[in-house]
Amino acid sequence: MPAPDILLRPCAAGDLEPLECWAATGNSRTHEQRFARQLAGTSTYFLATLREGPDAFVGSAEIRWDGCLDEAVPRCPEINGLQVWPEELQSRGIGTAMLDLLEQKARERGHQMLGLGVTEDGPKRLYLRRGYEDTGIDYVDRYTWIDEHLIEHHVADPARWMAKRLRTPAGAP
Repeated sequence: MPAPDILLRPCAAGDLEPLECWAATGNSRTHEQRFARQLAGTSTYFLATLREGPDAFVGSAEIRWDGCLDEAVPRCPEINGLQVWPEELQSRGIGTAMLDLLEQKARERGHQMLGLGVTEDGPKRLYLRRGYEDTGIDYVDRYTWIDEHLIEHHVADPARWMAKRLRTPAGAP
């Protein structure tokens, strides 16, 4: 099956409500937090749509230009929160197409390395196939989510840092 033809674009303010309908984050307001980091200039929150249906989201990912927050991890931009949704669209090449575009965006900004944290073996296999290397660096991915009773839950997931050296495409300056 050929890879899907997707569009990847930065989030806009008008996307926040439709994003919450697409992949609800509830009281955590994750989409708003990612958009706020984009407005601050520390990240870009990318949204993916299929070219033939540009009104419906099929994926999202944030590149944190200032890198992972954990000090054990080498400094380079980090892909954070890569998701393809709904679940029935997974394993159809959308995530791979998104990675191609995210890597291109990092190269366009002059970055030679891109990293990400992995907490499960399934995605790790995809990243290894894509040229990401297991750095051997374990760290704790920390985040907070807020439930329907407005109670904060602090999560600490063990993660493995993976990184990819970005090559300049042939013919590029």
